[in-house]
Amino acid sequence: MTEKDQQFTRMWNEANKSKQEKFRNLMKSKLAARQIIFNEGNARAFWNGDVALITPEKPYEERPREERFERRRPPPRGRGPPRRR
Repeated sequence: MTEKDQQFTRMWNEANKSKQEKFRNLMKSKLAARQIIFNEGNARAFWNGDVALITPEKPYEERPREERFERRRPPPRGRGPPRRR
């Protein structure tokens, strides 16, 4: 086991529950930002820098440019009474 892997194992199985929870919440937020399922294996791979080996939970779906912009709303109208001239 590498030093980085040992460090992850120590923090994942920390005896102090608040430190363990803090580390797991950090990993959970990092993985959620990348849309990756949170579990020990994925967190360990992320910690060790093997992000390429993890498959995202929901792969990003690219839509054609026309489809992205065809349903746009018009800009909002001003609120309140009309301006005096």
